[in-house]
Amino acid sequence: MELRELRGMELAATRTIRKLDGWWRVPSQAGTGIYRVQLAKKFATCECPDFTTRGVRCKHIFAATFVSRREKNADGSVTTTESLTVFAETQTTYPQAWAAYNSAQTNEKDKFQTLLSDLCNGLPLGPRVKKNGRPSLPLSDMIFSATFKVYSTVSARRFMSDLREAQSKGFISRTPHYNSIFNYLENSELTPVLKTLITQSSLPLQSV
Repeated sequence: MELRELRGMELAATRTIRKLDGWWRVPSQAGTGIYRVQLAKKFATCECPDFTTRGVRCKHIFAATFVSRREKNADGSVTTTESLTVFAETQTTYPQAWAAYNSAQTNEKDKFQTLLSDLCNGLPLGPRVKKNGRPSLPLSDMIFSATFKVYSTVSARRFMSDLREAQSKGFISRTPHYNSIFNYLENSELTPVLKTLITQSSLPLQSV
């Protein structure tokens, strides 16, 4: 029994799942939302992100399936009301290209900085956000520093050595204070800039 089936069984046993207007209402296991599940004889659908992304049965479909197979009567007996055949998911195993994998992993951080720098170089060079205190960095340096900090997954203080190295490589003009990085991350004026860069970074993938 796969993990999603086990979670579906848990949902069916612990949550209230009802059928309304041809759809099963299955509560979210992690939050307060409800997902609609439709069970057909040969195929089932769910509105959750897992099914939408993968296109195969999710825990909500399993939960609705378990509930649809039983209906408890007043005397405690169980009557089967519906039945659904769930087809096994076909999995294809591909060989691991270890040479390419190792190369990608060992060079990822360098490649990330190069690609991020290329994106940021298209931004205005002058200061964009002005605050009292320290002189504001160019917008390209702000975006690079904040984005690289999030990518690093370490604290801003521990991240400073990575940022100094990025400056030595010419990716930014000067190294900001770690408190400045916090200010960049909290500045709403950078949000539309980040959204634009996300769009630009995705354009090379249009063909696939």
